[in-house]
Amino acid sequence: MTTRALLFAPYIFHFITAVRGVPNFGILQAIYYVTCVLLEVPSGIAADRWGRKKTLLLGAAMHTIGCVVFAVSHDFWIFAVGEVLFAASTALVSGADSALLYDSLAAEKRESEYPRAEGAAQFSWLLMSALALPLTDAFLVVAQDPTRAYWVTATLGVVGVGFACFMVEPPMGRRQTLREITFGAARDVVRLPGVLRIVAYSVGLFLLLRAAMVNFYNPVLKASGVSVDNFGTIFAAVNLVGALSVALVPRARARFGERAVLIAFPAGMIFMFLALIPLRTPMAASLFLIQGAAFGAYPLLVRTILNRRIPSPERRATILSMESMTCRLAFAVVTILADETLGLTKSLSIALGVTVAASCIPFLLMLLAPKAPETAAPGPDRTGDV
Repeated sequence: MTTRALLFAPYIFHFITAVRGVPNFGILQAIYYVTCVLLEVPSGIAADRWGRKKTLLLGAAMHTIGCVVFAVSHDFWIFAVGEVLFAASTALVSGADSALLYDSLAAEKRESEYPRAEGAAQFSWLLMSALALPLTDAFLVVAQDPTRAYWVTATLGVVGVGFACFMVEPPMGRRQTLREITFGAARDVVRLPGVLRIVAYSVGLFLLLRAAMVNFYNPVLKASGVSVDNFGTIFAAVNLVGALSVALVPRARARFGERAVLIAFPAGMIFMFLALIPLRTPMAASLFLIQGAAFGAYPLLVRTILNRRIPSPERRATILSMESMTCRLAFAVVTILADETLGLTKSLSIALGVTVAASCIPFLLMLLAPKAPETAAPGPDRTGDV
């Protein structure tokens, strides 16, 4: 989780476009997501074939190098190299981390504890980010040097490398061949009941969450009169709400049912986008707290459902990576669409409307996917059809 701590996240748009004066921010983001797409499944296959610990270690190292590249970059192509390094890091960690956690618990017959363990990891990451992000405001206000946030994040990456070195991977038995992993995982995604449905759900919510953070966080706050030197503090509040959301989701599932919780998050994000269209006051910042709630709980809900429906631990990281690949491929398209719409129309309102419309397409496709069978038990790792 340490490798995911991006203290410069609130300023990435401002830093690249205003501080460094580099245009085509949407293209840079597309490079990141396309690279993630290209590496996502191969990295999952590598994790299943040669070990999750190795890919996590390599991912943490590449994250640290990417931070250093960004800190010294003044050119579009150097930023592009940094985006490739970040993408490789994300792909190497994505899928492998959840697979290692789930299979470690399964080896001790404790699969039912996965939601609690995954939630604890998600909670700690969001909470620590919330506590540390105000430092980014201090870097900008006191020193007028946002690059310090990159150097601090690089230091956290070194910590992540150290933690990865001490991980213990459970025995896997016979590891499947590359062909068995690849074709077996693809077959599982298509044929297992409910998997395509939760993947479509994940894509739609991922688009809304990422577009809000990457494409609209900086422009909306600027247009609403919020000072740039407060971006880190506001984003800290967003992460804090995310941490609280992770802690409260189990109670919400028990009281309202998992299906109701799954519906609430995309509904809240769509409301947020629509509310931001006419709003141009500092109150707009408060709407991003809705994003925080969904951002915190979304990974836990999706990974819990997917892990429960994956029958083969030998292909777990690959299947999780296929879900991540689909999300990132879709966002590579949507981020360009949002950036180009904003550039051509010069209208935040139009760009917000176009983005929310595009993000709803996966939810419509979800209705066409086969449902999973109903489950009787209402326990913490159970759900109805999704």
